[in-house]
Amino acid sequence: MIANVGGVVPLSTVDWHGRSSVVVFLNGCPFRCGYCHNYDLLTKSNPTDLELVKKRIKESKPYVSAVVFLGGEPLMQENAVEEIAAFAKENNLLVGIHTNGFYPEAAALLIEKKLADKFFIDIKAPLENEIYNKTAGIQNEKISERIQETIRIVDESSAELEIKTTVFPELVGTKEQIAEISKWINENIHQKEKLTCVLQQGKGGNSNDPVFQEMTFLSPEEMDILVEIVLENLKNTAVFTQTDEEGRVLKKK
Repeated sequence: MIANVGGVVPLSTVDWHGRSSVVVFLNGCPFRCGYCHNYDLLTKSNPTDLELVKKRIKESKPYVSAVVFLGGEPLMQENAVEEIAAFAKENNLLVGIHTNGFYPEAAALLIEKKLADKFFIDIKAPLENEIYNKTAGIQNEKISERIQETIRIVDESSAELEIKTTVFPELVGTKEQIAEISKWINENIHQKEKLTCVLQQGKGGNSNDPVFQEMTFLSPEEMDILVEIVLENLKNTAVFTQTDEEGRVLKKK
């Protein structure tokens, strides 16, 4: 099979916390988030025989325990993910998928075929179409519905779930917005024992959008205030912050 591949990283310790992984980047994404740091993958074309990707995975196998898909949005290329995930499973590797949640049908298929062990899903904003479309840089009347459906599908499965929200003071980062997101998670995700949540400090320096390049970012003290709100709404759930200065840090009440 030929797929639009952005690259393969032979060894990563940051894309699945606690695991060493080989990372497969797939080009293309339906979103145009202003702060995207992989913007070069959004429209890039690089037709690649997946046998080459499998070869890279095989070379990394002695050093990793998982294959992780990133993008872009990997589930845009559902068939490619399915083929590589099946190959990973044949080689006794776990499979993790980073996704914006826009493709619930693809997530359901991978779960049905037992080809995904963990999903990393962005909740980019409160789950209302107007602000979500603004944050994602598109207009789609079903954007919130599709993301909620993906999360529901993963929550009802045996796959682990990590939810990440990136905060910018000028976009999504008010106390009210973070409270709304964390309350939604608390009310709608039922298998909290397999849930982790990450509040990521947004920075626009790696963005291709001049507006985001000039945006300020939240201080560690401001991040801690938002984390307290999340912890209040998500008791007994692992909550992390992610910043350039401190990396990934577990927060507790």
